[in-house]
Amino acid sequence: MNLNFTPRFTADASKKLLLPPTLQQPSNLQGLLKSGKVAVGIALSVPSTHVAKIVAVTGADWCWIDMEHVAWSPALLVECIQIIIHESAGKMIPIVRVPAKTSFDHMAWCLDAGAGGLIIPHIETVEEMKAVIAACRFPPIGHRSFSPFAFVPGVTDITPAGETVFSIANKHVALIPQIESNVGIANLDAILSMGEVSSFMLGLGDLRLEMNLPLAFSGNEPEFVEALQQATKISKKYDKPFFSGAFTKEMIKERLDQGGRLLLCGFDLHFLAFGIMSTLGDVRATVEEHMQGLESN
Repeated sequence: MNLNFTPRFTADASKKLLLPPTLQQPSNLQGLLKSGKVAVGIALSVPSTHVAKIVAVTGADWCWIDMEHVAWSPALLVECIQIIIHESAGKMIPIVRVPAKTSFDHMAWCLDAGAGGLIIPHIETVEEMKAVIAACRFPPIGHRSFSPFAFVPGVTDITPAGETVFSIANKHVALIPQIESNVGIANLDAILSMGEVSSFMLGLGDLRLEMNLPLAFSGNEPEFVEALQQATKISKKYDKPFFSGAFTKEMIKERLDQGGRLLLCGFDLHFLAFGIMSTLGDVRATVEEHMQGLESN
């Protein structure tokens, strides 16, 4: 076990890039994406403050909290977002996938809690993305409402000269549409051309199901390969990296070649389950081997 792991964004320059003026304000995920650096994250899929505290100190660059397929209560969601931020001293950025592209209330709660990015599932058109931008950006860009409960005036809302909590939020928070259909792929160029779109996620499993292909995260079917090639081309055209799972060495290399810079290395649920199973297997194998030795003597 490697107990000397050092998070890669601890250097002064990178820390300055990411950290907000106060920890009640969002970390600069947009700046990270524009820097071209590779950031590795882990998914928090177990709705638990205890698990969130453990995840927060692992050294991952960001944490994906999924609300689309996990029934998070709003109060627990807000608490876990803030745990990730404060337990990591702002070094881990919470990125939340909201339940749906019309979940504007959840978007507001996540942003007010300090989330550095939002993933918006099933985006297919520019019009849908415009509605998200309007809800998630402060004026003059959008119509996001200021929460009087998010800051202690003069303490947690401190900003550099010429900036406000509104301008910082607009500059730091990344809006990430999730593209997972043929319609979304067809409109990807127009969606990524929008200035407020920072990155995008390919929902490869759902995309394959939409194509009537077996559920998987990779494949060599012509239509699937063509969609990936098109997404890669458009990603590089606008210099907007995509968010993707990368669970093996081969997948990591493939995603990097395709322009991926936000790499999801795994899920807390899987690490917990497979870690326990691996340890149990090792212990049982040792017990069996030793008992056989005792019997042979």
